[in-house]
Amino acid sequence: MSDSKPPAPSPRTGLTDARLRARIIERSAREPSPTRAQFSLEQRVVLSLVVLVPLLVFLASGGIRVGPRPERLVIATALGSAILATGVAIVGIGRGRSMLGRPRALLFTQVLLTPAVLFGWRALLSACYPKMTLEWVERPGLRCFTLSILLACVPLVGLLWLRRGSDPLHPRLTGAAFGAASGAGAWVLVDLWCPVGYVPHLLVGHVLPLLVLIALSALIGSRVIAVSRGPSTLMER
Repeated sequence: MSDSKPPAPSPRTGLTDARLRARIIERSAREPSPTRAQFSLEQRVVLSLVVLVPLLVFLASGGIRVGPRPERLVIATALGSAILATGVAIVGIGRGRSMLGRPRALLFTQVLLTPAVLFGWRALLSACYPKMTLEWVERPGLRCFTLSILLACVPLVGLLWLRRGSDPLHPRLTGAAFGAASGAGAWVLVDLWCPVGYVPHLLVGHVLPLLVLIALSALIGSRVIAVSRGPSTLMER
């Protein structure tokens, strides 16, 4: 049998992790970067706004409203949503062990499952209590839609700002993951505020704004958190 050599890699094949790391380091060495103190101050200011602004909006909107719901239902839905939102944030915001960020498959799973899992938790738990899934004619979901967007917009902008120009592989998907994380955080507060468990209301007022945030942040992320292209661009397309 004659020796056979493996085929040469196609020039269009994506860059390996090692080459990407090398080129990121090379680019970082040529470009000025803020000092640690400057970056730390920026982080503190942005993170303060990310936490403070949604809380103020939530309190200005009326805060926790138990309404006709049993207290056990309010606690259970909010606690479960908070645990889910924390997991979503860890996956979507953290970089993991690689300087290139989370794997594409993990981010895609996070984005895909976030609306489904949060909706399923609220709807199924509400169905376990009598009359908690009845229609509220005067509450079709528009107020919850607006509140969800208001609660999530500042955290989303803050995340995109802190991670601007940092993703060389899949900035659009990373942006979508940020939108899912911000929307999940807003979902927890809206759960505490909204007493309606009617499924069409949940779809319009809770799920739809989450989908809008994911789509919008994916669009913005493709421009804001993508590594800038130039003579030494980090991505080959």
